[in-house]
Amino acid sequence: MRCKLISIVAGLLVAGAVTGYSDEAREDYVRGDTLMTESAVPVGMANWDVEVGMTYTKAPDNQRGKYTDSWSREARGDGRSLRMYEWQLELTYGITPDTDLSVTSGYVEIKDELEAVGEEYGRGPDSLNVSLKHRFMETGGVSVAYIPGLTFPTGRRSYTTEERFGPGQHYLSFDQRLAMTQDFDILAVNADLGYSLPFGRERESYEREWGEYTPDDGTEVGAADANVGVIYNEGPIRPLLEVTYAHRFVSSESDRTLMHATFGSVVTLDERFRVKIGYQHPVAGRHAARMRRFLLSTAFAF
Repeated sequence: MRCKLISIVAGLLVAGAVTGYSDEAREDYVRGDTLMTESAVPVGMANWDVEVGMTYTKAPDNQRGKYTDSWSREARGDGRSLRMYEWQLELTYGITPDTDLSVTSGYVEIKDELEAVGEEYGRGPDSLNVSLKHRFMETGGVSVAYIPGLTFPTGRRSYTTEERFGPGQHYLSFDQRLAMTQDFDILAVNADLGYSLPFGRERESYEREWGEYTPDDGTEVGAADANVGVIYNEGPIRPLLEVTYAHRFVSSESDRTLMHATFGSVVTLDERFRVKIGYQHPVAGRHAARMRRFLLSTAFAF
């Protein structure tokens, strides 16, 4: 399996070197790139985009709170903290002028003194996501793309019976997303709508996005999310603002909802290399922990 994967990657690299890349397509891709919202603009045929990032999630000991069933805040004040480091690697390759292939995975380290299963610490490889982005419409500065993908349970899992605490999901999921990008002269606006559908009988997992543990009781039926992002495209430092909304369908009594606002910027060091930094703040929610996130990544398009 490893030899086959190396052969595929080597073949793509050779294809990219032979075919060359499109400067214009790459520049359009970089202009529409935001932190949390998916862009509908592909990277361009035979182009690569490699992004390495880290997300730090924190709920301090004396501030960890939770959104209740009535959307109100509940201060716990129990001294039990949550913090998480997520290192991500995303490889994107342009198969055709309008189609990308992306592979994403990473490594996660968690400390959760409230929701941990036996252990307070959990660490290990993350799940593996493979997706395609196909732009099926481009007109008047508007791009629309469909993005199907699969998330494979390759990460370390959590088990109640073994008192094991891991960051990976226990099930295969089919992910779908519809993305739209409007490119103005000085602004780019992204909007996307997605749904993740789980498969398999075993649904027991620690849900990192929510800071909550989902038992294996058959109620995990999927998650929907919607995101909107605006980035200012003048100068090397390009500020951005994003609003993210997510809803996990667990059961009629305990569906989870979270809304965040993200503030940040993309710093373009040259035409190919950029640094992305942001802060994500919880705005509203239901049946979920109130967590703050700091995001930092470097991306190289070639």
